[in-house]
Amino acid sequence: MRELTLDEVEKLLKTGITYALSKGFPSSVAVVDMGGNLRGALRPERGRIVNITIAQHKAWTAVAFQRPTSMLTQRLSPGGTGYGIIHTDNRICITPGGYPLLDSDGSVIGGIGASGGSAAEDQYTCLAALKAGNFPTVFSDPMEKVQQ
Repeated sequence: MRELTLDEVEKLLKTGITYALSKGFPSSVAVVDMGGNLRGALRPERGRIVNITIAQHKAWTAVAFQRPTSMLTQRLSPGGTGYGIIHTDNRICITPGGYPLLDSDGSVIGGIGASGGSAAEDQYTCLAALKAGNFPTVFSDPMEKVQQ
């Protein structure tokens, strides 16, 4: 397992912000390391100040659960098999728009989160950044077979 480089963090942030602004929404982007610690965040002009915190929480959640936040939404919502977990830590954010960053061995080395657009727009913002940084963009849910 390796650590995210400063160049990678900067590229993820700048690519995410550039993508969101090119699509007309002022999403903020945050990147955390493998321990969930903030490595960097950007909020564009007209971006709401709360979006930095939300983006950071999405990135933290993606690292903590080692999967995109969209894979947690249904499972951790009321009626889901893991409901209640969201009340154990105030950093947990199950709204789509958070992704783990994986190295070439598949180890989680960080996370990225976006906030400021719709759930889909925030996901696209992260995916554009992941693609630009040559990080995997396809994830499988390890709990999918357990639920069936």
